[in-house]
Amino acid sequence: MSEVDDISTRARRFNDAVRTFTPPSPTRHAKLMPMKDGIVELRQKGASLRLIRELLATVDVFVGIDTIARFLAEVNGETSPPRSRRRFSYRRGISAKPTLASPPAPPPTPAARTEPPPERPRSRGPRVADPRNL
Repeated sequence: MSEVDDISTRARRFNDAVRTFTPPSPTRHAKLMPMKDGIVELRQKGASLRLIRELLATVDVFVGIDTIARFLAEVNGETSPPRSRRRFSYRRGISAKPTLASPPAPPPTPAARTEPPPERPRSRGPRVADPRNL
């Protein structure tokens, strides 16, 4: 019987601990929470984030400007819009489509036909000497 009593005692103590549990204060912005009213008041008066940071540094609270901005947004209940990822379009070799308003290209002139054909494009990669030309 002592085992059953021991289990029920443990369960009762655990349930009491669950009822009296209070969550710990958040550690995020823990240094700024005691000065919340002053920071909000400074910002409402038009103080810059840099000035607020310097004033906090005088009382040995060293935080960055971004941290102060996030703290103010969290305190004021503002949410920042999600960042959009830029997608780049790497489309090569696409030429503009001819419009109906543009005239067709003129036919080649006879002088253009006598010119030698353009050299073939160089291939990518290292340039290797032709042994027949050495």
